[in-house]
Amino acid sequence: MVSRIGSFAQNQIILNATLNTQARLFESQTQVASGKRSQTFSGIAEDSQRLLNAKADLAKSEQFMENITITEQRLDLMLFSVDRLDEIAREMRSLFQSVRNGDAVNVIDIPGIASQFRDQAVDILNAKDNERFLFAGGNTDTRPVNLANGTYTAPSPPAFDAGPDVGYYEGDNTLLSARIDNNFVVQYGQLANADAFEKLIRSLDNIARMTFASPPTADQLAVVEAAVTELNRAIENNGANPTLQDIASEIALDQNLISAQRSKHQNVQVFLQNKIADIENIDTAEAVAKLNFEQVQLEASFQVISRAQRLTLNNFL
Repeated sequence: MVSRIGSFAQNQIILNATLNTQARLFESQTQVASGKRSQTFSGIAEDSQRLLNAKADLAKSEQFMENITITEQRLDLMLFSVDRLDEIAREMRSLFQSVRNGDAVNVIDIPGIASQFRDQAVDILNAKDNERFLFAGGNTDTRPVNLANGTYTAPSPPAFDAGPDVGYYEGDNTLLSARIDNNFVVQYGQLANADAFEKLIRSLDNIARMTFASPPTADQLAVVEAAVTELNRAIENNGANPTLQDIASEIALDQNLISAQRSKHQNVQVFLQNKIADIENIDTAEAVAKLNFEQVQLEASFQVISRAQRLTLNNFL
């Protein structure tokens, strides 16, 4: 259609309005398809900073949750290990008491049994999580317990080696730590040189290095009695030092603390995810209604253009 000078401006207005309607229609189609208000930050310029802040806070919370998950896994392994050490201590105390009371079936086998349980206790204290030793403090790449390191002095009973001797320990004195919130770094766990662990190892090592007569001599029974006394301390009454169950309780307290922080971050993440969704996402029903409206508008615009193009002087004669 050839426009006269007088109708050109009017035709341009109609064309521009149609193009704008078409652009809004395409935008509405994209919103309905993606569920997002905009594909770029410029499309939500007034809320872009709030969105960036919320996403940054969510990313930090997710990192804290990852730290919490790793810490929980380590604490679970530590608690399992300490509970098993407590079981070993109680089993060996019962066995040694039977030797002391003359109830052991074959006293000559007792050192071999003590040796097996001693080695098991050492293996437990050398437990790892993803190649990191759990009871070595900050020296996570160093095996914490080594009875053959040349520093530890092996007992040579009788008499009973009253110790203590933590020469076997090759870790450091730094507890493990984890950042679980912006201003919250928690220290957790135990070291393999803890007094109760030392008493358990030393008691079993003393008996493991014995050679019993049948029946045992008085000196040999004195070593057994001393081992029972040390195990009693490690199990039930260790003075100012924690017992094995005290250590387990401390680990359980760490677990409770970590669990509380997990719950907090879960709530924070739900809040932030909802906040981000409110900024980014559309109301689907509203967007569909807008899309339908724009489609009607565009169709009407095309009809106006089509009719205008068909107008001639004959229509008015």
